Amino acid sequence: MYKVLIVDDEHFVRYGIKAMIDWESMGFDVVGEASNGMEGLLAFEELEPDVVITDIKMPVMDGIEFVRQVRALDRQVKLILLTCLDDFEYAQKAIRLGITDYLIKSDIMPKDLEQVMMNLKTVLDEAQYAAGHSAGRQAHESNQDSVTKEALLMGLAHGTISEANVTEQKLQAAGLSPVRTPLILLYIGIDDLEKLRSHHTEDEIIMLHTKGIEVIRKACSLDSEDNEIISGTTGVWSVLLKGISGEAAEELAQRLISRFSDKLGLSITLGVSSLFHSLLELRNAYLQAEHRYRLKLFLGCGIVIGQEFVYETEHAENPVPMMNKKLNDYLYSLDSEAMQQYLVDTFDHAKARLDYEGVHLISIELLLNLTNMYLELSHDQEWLYERKKELFDQIKQLETLEEIISWFVQIYEELIRKMRAVYSSDQGSVAKAIQYIEQNYDQDLSLQVLSQYVHLSKNYFSNLFKREMGEGVIDYITKVRLDRAKALLRNTDLRSSEIGTLIGVSDSKYFSKLFKKMTGATPSEYRDGMKSM
Repeated sequence: MYKVLIVDDEHFVRYGIKAMIDWESMGFDVVGEASNGMEGLLAFEELEPDVVITDIKMPVMDGIEFVRQVRALDRQVKLILLTCLDDFEYAQKAIRLGITDYLIKSDIMPKDLEQVMMNLKTVLDEAQYAAGHSAGRQAHESNQDSVTKEALLMGLAHGTISEANVTEQKLQAAGLSPVRTPLILLYIGIDDLEKLRSHHTEDEIIMLHTKGIEVIRKACSLDSEDNEIISGTTGVWSVLLKGISGEAAEELAQRLISRFSDKLGLSITLGVSSLFHSLLELRNAYLQAEHRYRLKLFLGCGIVIGQEFVYETEHAENPVPMMNKKLNDYLYSLDSEAMQQYLVDTFDHAKARLDYEGVHLISIELLLNLTNMYLELSHDQEWLYERKKELFDQIKQLETLEEIISWFVQIYEELIRKMRAVYSSDQGSVAKAIQYIEQNYDQDLSLQVLSQYVHLSKNYFSNLFKREMGEGVIDYITKVRLDRAKALLRNTDLRSSEIGTLIGVSDSKYFSKLFKKMTGATPSEYRDGMKSM
């Protein structure tokens, strides 16, 4: 059983998560819960969970600080983030701290949580099998004298074993002789892995992974030389090469691309680290090679990405800005061309810095925005749920930025078509609202009141009204009221304050100010002018 800790300040949320799925049948045990980050941190240290499910906004210690401190204690624990649509600025920070997955709090369904946990179970099982001992205990067991060569290399590379705890005696005990030659790490990953998963069973994917190991073993002469293969998740491998130059390593990487294509019909991309000279530098080399591998998002798949690409550290401090209001203005006005250009420009900011994390964050926000827009257009909850799942399944299969931009343009074009159709069908709502304004201008009118009256969301109704009438709802209400005020000023002897009350503006000073702003004259000046005509 893998241990799970739930951290959320709302009792019903913690209860709901515990009751939502059959944890035990999936191989998990909810061992504890906490109501804030401080309690969560104490529970984490005591219970040593394999998975932590945490909210972002909590009292005492919020989710961001909690995640940061958990990551400092254990770099391998799996972290699932619970977030709301308006939490996205916080979510950006948490994602950069190493979140494994996230769930939208308001939309979470049993199937969502179940799928996330099933995916995690696969990852945890693979790590446990590869390491040869219980998942989630590598960091603790690494302090023992007896540890296998494979487990020690994997622990150093993945950061679950601290370099400070590794002695030369421990390396020798694991069968690793002192390094006297330069080292290079290859990070190898199957391209379009999610597409493969959609067409193959998990057993078939694992078989491809096993065959991939054999191809790597033969190409890198792992049986005859002192090179080492380091286990990773399914479809990902790392190879530690000894006594090899950077040029020779990249030539070997090219051979691996050819071998995978010829033997397995698979495309792979490789990230190649710079030279290093100690196994205690393995973690940095692993991160470097992994980073270069992930640059395939910008450079394309099926290639070798070497040391000519340098990691930039400024991304976390300067995230790519997103302005959903501007994007939504284009959508509401059905401006397809402006929408496309906005998407391209936004992603280009991340591309210019080779910021793959930035692309990931932009994609998440665009999907959340899209879901929010759908909520304004449809009340079919079942369709909304299925559509959201479909979109998330699709985006997981995209490998390059070109594919991502093309996909977002396509789904936002689809949204504009849907909005155009809904606009046509809802035109009667504007006429209905106008009639209501004409009959109730003396009452407390607002966008909220009118949108509820015609059974449409505020944002959608506001844009529908402006599109059809050429002016905003509030401007139209003001115009109707002032037209009535002018008529009363012309045809009655009522005082200005009385007229203001009759048209729904009870504050006499505000009425006079508004009247002059819109007509250029005070109510009394307007009346005098009419009398002199």
